Amino acid sequence: MNELAVYIINYYHDLMTVEERAAYYSIVAEYKIERTNNPSMKERLQTLASADPKVRALLADGAEAFFAGVRDRVLRDHPNEVFLNLCPRCGALAKTPTAKQCGKCFFSWHGDV
Repeated sequence: MNELAVYIINYYHDLMTVEERAAYYSIVAEYKIERTNNPSMKERLQTLASADPKVRALLADGAEAFFAGVRDRVLRDHPNEVFLNLCPRCGALAKTPTAKQCGKCFFSWHGDV
């Protein structure tokens, strides 16, 4: 999954639509269903996988396309609400919106105001 899409889904999930959140939970549930051998766990996880046609339509092209679509829509519809925490040295996207050290070049901007 694209680094920017992960960042947006992890830290700006409140900007996702109700259907997008349901689709995300469906992806997570389906992933866990595939990896468990416990029949009762599979049954419980099935309740999280949405059968709503709007949600299934969002997932029609697969998880990667869904994540890219969410990323693009959130950035387009909420440009002033999403803070892309970029490293001042190399420009890489930091791991979190509040991080003060780059995961790529390891530059630290803790002392900056």
